[in-house]
Order: sequence, then structure tokens, then C-alpha cells
Amino acid sequence: MVHQVVVRDDGAVRVTRLLISDFRGWKSLDLRPRDHVVMAGVPRSGRSDAIEALVRVLDPGAAHPPSLSDLHQSVPAAGEREDSNPGSEDDSEAASPEPTEPLRASVAEVEVTLSDLDPEIEQLVDGYLEPLDVMGMASESDQADPSAPQCVRLTYRLSYDPETEALESVVYYPVRSNPETNQFVRVSAAVRRALPVITLNAGVPLQLRAGGNLRRYIEDRDPKAAAAAFEVLRDAVGDAVAVLSQDPAVTAAVDAVLAVGGTGKRLGDSAITAGDVGFFAEDGSVGALLRTLRAALRLDSAGPLTLTNHGSTVTAVLSMAEAMLLADVPGAVVLADDFGDQLDAATAEHLASLVRNRSGQAWLSTRRPEVARAFEPGEVVRLVRHGSQRTHHQLPQVSDHKQLVAHRQLHTQLLPALTAPVVAVTEGPHDVAVLGMANRRYPPHRLPLSAYGVRLVAAGTGADGGIDQVPRIADLAKQLGFRVIGVVDADKPSQQSTDQLDRVKKACDVVVQLPENTAIERAITAGVRLTHLAEASSLLAVFGQPDPLAPEATEQTVTNLCKTLHKKGLHEPFLDALYRGLQPAVTEVQSGEPEEDGPVVHPPLLAAILDAIATAADSSYSGPTVIVLEGVSRPDEDTA
Repeated sequence: MVHQVVVRDDGAVRVTRLLISDFRGWKSLDLRPRDHVVMAGVPRSGRSDAIEALVRVLDPGAAHPPSLSDLHQSVPAAGEREDSNPGSEDDSEAASPEPTEPLRASVAEVEVTLSDLDPEIEQLVDGYLEPLDVMGMASESDQADPSAPQCVRLTYRLSYDPETEALESVVYYPVRSNPETNQFVRVSAAVRRALPVITLNAGVPLQLRAGGNLRRYIEDRDPKAAAAAFEVLRDAVGDAVAVLSQDPAVTAAVDAVLAVGGTGKRLGDSAITAGDVGFFAEDGSVGALLRTLRAALRLDSAGPLTLTNHGSTVTAVLSMAEAMLLADVPGAVVLADDFGDQLDAATAEHLASLVRNRSGQAWLSTRRPEVARAFEPGEVVRLVRHGSQRTHHQLPQVSDHKQLVAHRQLHTQLLPALTAPVVAVTEGPHDVAVLGMANRRYPPHRLPLSAYGVRLVAAGTGADGGIDQVPRIADLAKQLGFRVIGVVDADKPSQQSTDQLDRVKKACDVVVQLPENTAIERAITAGVRLTHLAEASSLLAVFGQPDPLAPEATEQTVTNLCKTLHKKGLHEPFLDALYRGLQPAVTEVQSGEPEEDGPVVHPPLLAAILDAIATAADSSYSGPTVIVLEGVSRPDEDTA
């Protein structure tokens, strides 16, 4: 999906295109962000690889050394092996081919297009500038508008020579290079260092040792003052050690050691005593001492405790704050992988918001929906995987009111499902609540929806739900690369309901349709014995509602019960009471699989809905696109 980029004039360099070929798990990627980027998606969809690709081009100081695993591997499909011989007379060999070895690419490339360059960087890359088109790419047209914004492309190339078993890497200007003839105009180290690019590498916080983030900041902020401060420590440590070495308790012990068997006389040309023995740090400096120092915080009445005693959240917050302090470069491109992993929800969103607002362009990858919440809907890039193929998805720019309304549901409905491959879109929050509770109450021998990668989502947030809202959020989910299952009620046949169902079918991959005249309230009660319903219905009095089944439990009073549940929104407490009433039946089958004609341990229609969702969640599902569930008969009471 192509997005028009926004050209800014705020002195912030920006990546307008990331083009990857055969790098790590990416066979190909052509990502053109409009502004900031937060990447999320299903596991193994390439978040970390995309961030590392940017780092290889833009921040050599933070990049990992190249390795063979950086070259894309793929397993050829059946019949694509070079040594296959379709005309072979040996049918037994053709029927049982040996396992196919993965094919490794010989070259990987990552191309980055940078725009909004400040005058100093433009001067450094003069001769390699190109006009930028509205799609974020360097224009290849000879008729390009001379007043168009300028950009520069930088390409990281990794190649492998199997003869010499050597890996070679180069960063070059593609506009003046020809890889086919092995002619490269290399990007100088000075140019790459001049780029305002920061990689957030969080580590153990408040470290004074060499290489620690705090030590780096101290030395960068005022090198002379830093040197003086550590010199004071060095002198103090030397004086303290000298005093310790001369203490009678120490000298007496050292002399005792040297006196054993005349040791002090045999070590040198003349006898030595404790006065000849001194103590130094392992490397002769305070470096060894600094490596052992750990920050201690006084956060409560317990007094100062080391970071590890305060828990992982305190450590993660301080570590990220340190990294962000070093990354406080105006207009910088900030790169971070797995942002917010060790943070609580509120802090993850807060720090993500800070990065977004303070950087020229943020590129964050995350598993946390709270991080994505700090970004605009159009800035979310969702990565998915279909088999071994990775793809990316972005929402289009809003062009009408309907799209605007739908995009609002990204933060309210879809963000919690960001890393799930499948969403099941129901007509409203009551459906999610009921199916969610039923899903949690599945007995141990049944797999929950999470085992199939499914997240339940409501169309609408309250009274605005209904079948008409399902296509809106389903379309939004499809644009973000989800597999979408619609779960809808079945109204009485009419032209309107047919049109509604057609719109749902068009928006979803598969639709699960409840039996005719069945909404979620009827699905709770269908197939459950009246005695169990009557027992659970008595709970309504706790909520100040008359018990519809108090006079008598009949099909008519069950209908009244369904109306009460719908009108008063008492689905969850009623279903909870119903499960408690079914508990004896559950106990009877805990020792093994329940018999098909055994006692009811789960409202059968709810179980059928969950089973249908789980079946449709499989990407290889080839059944009907509309799964129409059958009605469930209520057991006879005399068989209880």
C-alpha cells in the first residue's frame, strides 16, 4: 500500500523509504512511512530485522557484526530442486525425495532514502542528491521538478563468496554505483557519523564503569569535569589503600605469611617484609572498583537498596531514561527494538510518547499495545507472516468521515490484538464478554481461542454496536493484515438482513452465523436444562431485578430472561452463576473426556460458536465462508 509522504521543514532528517532485499528473514520489504513509525505484529514477522536493517545503514556504531545468518534463506518448493529429474525412470526415488537443503542468498541489500536534510549534511552528500517524489522515493525521471525536495539514498550491501568463504559489506551511494560491475562509491565514515541517528540501547542503568550509559553522558557533558571527578576518586582510593596496607592488623598478617618457612627470604635478592607489600586494583586503576559499583536507591522507609532489590520495573525505567538522555539530539532519527518490553503499561506509553515528540522521526518496534497507543493510526506498521513470507500493512490516509470513524477503533478495539494473527469481530461488547467467559471456562482438555491465535473484538463500544458496525472494524482489521472472522446474530429473514450479511461477508474472511432468531442471550441458554437456568436466574434478585423464571421455568419465561439479560446487561453474572450450577457435572468428567451423551458441562451453543471460530482461524481453512450454526435442543428434564 502506497502512502504519500509529508515533507516537513523543521530541520529533522527523515527516512522516507526502507527497501530491503534478502536481508535476514525479509525476502523483500518496501516500506514508505508518512511520518513516525511504530512496528508491531505477530511473532517472527520481522520487527527486529527491520530495525537492524536501518541500523546497518545509518548507525554503524550500534550495528551487529555481519554473519551468514544475515543472508536470507528459503526452502525451495517441491519440483524446484536443481538436481530434480522429472524424466527419471526411478519412480521410487521420485516418490521419496530427500530433504531439500535451504537456499541462501548470496547478496543482501538495505536501501534507505533520507530527506529533509540540513544544509551541512546536504553539503557532505553534494553530488549524490536526487529529487524526491511524492511517494517518498528518489525520482528516476529526467523531467523531475527542479524545485522538488532533495533526498539521498544510502545502501548497505552484504555479499558472500562461497569459494573464499568470505563475507564483505559496503555502504554506498546507489546513484553513482553499479553493483553489477562491482563499482561502488562508498559512503564515508564522516558522513555516516554526521547523520543525526540514535539507537536506543538500554542496559544496566546508573553505571559509572567505562562504557556505561551514565559514564558516557558524564564524559560527553563536560569531559574536563568528568576527568577531574574520576581523578579525585583515583587519588582517594590510592590513599585509602595505602593506609589499609600499613594498618598493624594487615602488616602483622602479611609478615606472618612471609615468615612461614623463610618465604620472605627466598622471594627476592633480600628478605622482604610487609613494608614491601602493597595493594592495587586488578588493573592498577579504579576501573576494577567502578565495575563493581552498583547504584542504590532510597525509595521508601527500608533505606537504600540496590536496583535489583527494587524490582525489574525500576531498573527498566531508569535504563530507558538513560538511553533517551543520550538520544536527546534535536531532529534525530531514533531507532529502538523491543521498546517497552520490561516497562509497565503507563510508563511504556509515556516514554514512547516522549520519543515520538522529541525526535525528528521515531522508528520503534514493540510487542506492547501501550507503545503503539502513543502513535497516530497512520503511523502503525503491522507486520505479519503467511507461511515463510513476511508482509507489512499500514492504514491509508483518511479521506472520508466513515474512515475517520473506523480509525478511531484502532486504539479502542484493535490495539490489544496487535500481535495476534486472527481477530473474531462480534456485534458488541456483550458478545465479547460472554464468549470470553465461556472461553476461559473451557475444561482442561479443550484448547482456548488463544491457542489458535484468536483475539475477540467488539464492533462498537456500547449501544453503537450491531451487525452494521461489524464491516467497519473488519475492514480496519483487514487493512492491518489480520485474518478476520465475523460473528453475527441471525435476524428473521428480510431484505435488510440479507444486505447486512452480504456486507459482513465481503469484509471478513469467514463469518460464523448464529441460528435463526438467536442473539448472544439465547446462545447462553440454548441446550441448557431449565432447572440449571432457574437456579442461575435467581441471582438476578441480587441486582434488583425480578426473577423471570421464579414462577415457573418454561420456554416463554426463558424468553423473558433473555430480554432481561439484554436490557440490563447482566450477561456475565448470570453466566457465572450458570457455570457454578453446572460445576457438579464438570467434576464428573474431570477424570477423562466427557461422553457425547454425557451431562452438559458447557452451554452447548457457546461451545459450538467457539469451535467454529477456532476452525475458521486456520489460514488453510477451505470450508464455507459462512458457517451457519444449527439450533440446539434442550435436554429432557427427566434425563438429568
